[in-house]
Amino acid sequence: MMTEDFKNKFDLSIRRRRYYSEDCGLSSCPECGLPLIEDGCTVIIAAKSDTDEGEFMSNMTGSHFCESCPVVVFDSDKVEQAAKLGIRGDSNLRYLIGGIVNFNAIPQEKRHLEIGIEGNPVPLVHFLPDLNKTIIVNEKKVGRNEPCPCGSGKKYKKCCG
Repeated sequence: MMTEDFKNKFDLSIRRRRYYSEDCGLSSCPECGLPLIEDGCTVIIAAKSDTDEGEFMSNMTGSHFCESCPVVVFDSDKVEQAAKLGIRGDSNLRYLIGGIVNFNAIPQEKRHLEIGIEGNPVPLVHFLPDLNKTIIVNEKKVGRNEPCPCGSGKKYKKCCG
């Protein structure tokens, strides 16, 4: 049950651009170069491995915010640890942080309710679009005689092909 406001150094209601430390490090902002400041926050993580997938909330230590830009940089190692804990199996693990949860956006009269139920949705703050970043997906084509990627055990040409 929540009764008080959560205390953070940064206003979690502000939409930010998402970066990961494996791409830009954790010491300075990738946009303005100023030092980043660590502050915890709760995030929604979507994770998928060869054996499991799921979406869940995780309290993220290792979140680094810029004081002047709408930027947050997540520690890739800590996000990966959280993803491994959230789902079974870590073979071919992929993950994405979908947004920051702003608990302070929950009205006082609903703080006693479970988060995510009808009438008390998860107060998710989505990220701003990436700057100058084009995402190119190179998917390997499935051969007609290869096993179908849907997991049916049939050949692709006899199943989804």
